[in-house]
Amino acid sequence: MMDVHQLEQLRPLGKLEQVAACCHHIDFFNNVGLSAHYKFSDSSPGVSNLRGLVYATIGAVVRQHRILAAIIVDEDAPSPHFASLPVIDLARSVTFLERSQPLPEAVSEDKELDAILEYQHNTNFKSEYGTLPFWRLIILQSPGVSNEFTASFIYHHAIGDGVSGMAFHHAFRQALEVASSNCLTVGEAENIIFGDENGPVLPSLEELHPLPIQVPPSHPSAANLKEWTGGPVHIPCTSRWASMFLSSDTSRGFIQDCKNRNVTVTSALTSIVATILFENLPSDVEAVTCIIPVNLRPWLRLPRQVADRAIGSYFDVTRARIRRPARNLQDHVWSSAAQVSQTINKYLSNISPSGEPYTSIAIFNTIPDVSAMLKSMIGNPRDAALEVTNIGVFSRATPFNREEIPLWHVTKVLLSRSSPVTGAAITDGDIALGFSWQEGIVPPDLIGNVRQGVRKHLERKDKGREFSNLDD
Repeated sequence: MMDVHQLEQLRPLGKLEQVAACCHHIDFFNNVGLSAHYKFSDSSPGVSNLRGLVYATIGAVVRQHRILAAIIVDEDAPSPHFASLPVIDLARSVTFLERSQPLPEAVSEDKELDAILEYQHNTNFKSEYGTLPFWRLIILQSPGVSNEFTASFIYHHAIGDGVSGMAFHHAFRQALEVASSNCLTVGEAENIIFGDENGPVLPSLEELHPLPIQVPPSHPSAANLKEWTGGPVHIPCTSRWASMFLSSDTSRGFIQDCKNRNVTVTSALTSIVATILFENLPSDVEAVTCIIPVNLRPWLRLPRQVADRAIGSYFDVTRARIRRPARNLQDHVWSSAAQVSQTINKYLSNISPSGEPYTSIAIFNTIPDVSAMLKSMIGNPRDAALEVTNIGVFSRATPFNREEIPLWHVTKVLLSRSSPVTGAAITDGDIALGFSWQEGIVPPDLIGNVRQGVRKHLERKDKGREFSNLDD
């Protein structure tokens, strides 16, 4: 193993990045992932050299985002920093896999991809430390199909948040267009990327945002209700993963329902998952708390276009507490969604004197020893039942010349991650839902019941009219 302290230092980690680094080091959390399905335009010839095309594409993305050439030195120390790898061997960071059978055009679940993601989210970045970057790219193809593939970008949480996965795939699609237009072959695309000494690394969140903290907390102590939060915090952590895809019609109907009822998609997702949890939990459970990440890019001291395409950790979290309804659970879904929307709006409207909403993660700046704080959680109850992450819509491919037809289209996007959370990503008209949970924390059949309940309710729709009562 090489001496990583001899690598070029880029910058110190911010406190939020330090929390992610420490979680990785002590095996609390491994990584985040965003998978996107790419399909070559029907009007274009097939791809004969996919490996070379991917190498050329990812090479361009790494040169554009230097953080992708960085690793973290001294993850568990008080002052960790990013250091730059001098070279990246794509043959060791990009893996090409073939499905056992072709992926159907219309698919409601993808068990092969789920199995790959579950394995990836149980694999950290400690192997060959100092020689491999803190990301991996998995290219999954159907046998005999040369014009489409699924690219799963797996990355360290200190490198980027959920929105960073979207930023990566935007850059990847644009680079894929350029490489395809140049008709690169395997021989022309090198698998070795050399570090760019002049490439900038964006500052940490703490340098781009004042992170105002409000004391006392803006939320008073809640009523003493019996909550369910699964089993206590424990290690080792084995992450489980399963996903589902909803049809375009179902997705559009749900999104329109949210608009008609003036609630956000995130609020409705939170409400439906909580409602189905109540259906599967003991009747004496009175409430569940949900963590909702908030994208802080709109408030960064960066040009908006740069902030929106940034790969980095720029997020906060808020919480919504949902009580068990006294009457029919399904009649409660939309009213609960409205309450969650109010919680999110309250967060956004709680403006500090500097002009930004007060933040929750600012509390980390008051904690000198992050590692000790995290380790002290072992054996204690969890503080939330679930997390609902919605990273928004992946915009359709736009060619550089609007008169041209884009060569590549992204048809499905799926957010995934380690640890006990529920993630969701909305793509080009279709909704993909991912469910992640820690083995031993929830009853074995709970997640299956929740997934079935979500699909049942989302697809329960009279022909020609909107969703009746619910949705996720």
